[in-house]
Amino acid sequence: MRRDFTNVKKDDYNKGSQEALFVERETVFDVPVHYTMAIFGGFIGAYAILARMQVFGSSQTANMIELVCGILGRDPEEVLIRIGALVIFIGAIALSAVLAKNVRWNVKYLAVLFDFAAICVVGFLPAKMDPVKALYPIFFVTAFQWCVFKGANGYVSSTIFSTNNLKQTVLSAAEYLLYKEEEEIRKEKGRKAAFFGGTLLSFHLGVGFGYLIWLQYGLHSVWFGSVPLLAGAALLVIQDVRVKEYEQEQDSVSC
Repeated sequence: MRRDFTNVKKDDYNKGSQEALFVERETVFDVPVHYTMAIFGGFIGAYAILARMQVFGSSQTANMIELVCGILGRDPEEVLIRIGALVIFIGAIALSAVLAKNVRWNVKYLAVLFDFAAICVVGFLPAKMDPVKALYPIFFVTAFQWCVFKGANGYVSSTIFSTNNLKQTVLSAAEYLLYKEEEEIRKEKGRKAAFFGGTLLSFHLGVGFGYLIWLQYGLHSVWFGSVPLLAGAALLVIQDVRVKEYEQEQDSVSC
């Protein structure tokens, strides 16, 4: 079972120790994977807005506002559609928790597989379909991705929306400038600003990629989301191979 080092900084281990070497092998691609999945998050967010009548498929804030308005406006059909989206989003979050507790394999592979399946399905859905219903698969996979790709280098960061990444980038950059006399704190704030800034940049590179592809291919542009997904899957495989090689090396030494 792959251990979760999302909230662990490499500095928490003594340099040169066996545990530190293992953590380095197991987390070396965590940041590139995180950035790659953020590119997909930006891509799918842009697609949802551009292709499905300005509906953002990666969060529930707008959906729940529309749900309340539908209830007060006595629009039962709209209420049912919005409830469906909410239930799907909640279900994906619950499933991620169940799997994290009960399976011994890397759930990140399943998140990538779910993403692949969703973009395959959504690309075939007709333009005239209700935009919220058309995004049901996206609601599911973005919620699941949000819970599975939680961050890297000890930082908790979303790959499917930008607000907190923007907040952390600005706060950390401001604190970096403010703590001029405390070098260690300043270094940490600089690393934090760079990480969240990198996530923010990656997300919006995905947005730009999604927009340019949408101009050419319209509804079917969603299939191009397979590009960052393939890159993310490849990085996950390489990382796991490196870990297994290291474990085999340690087993041979201990024998």
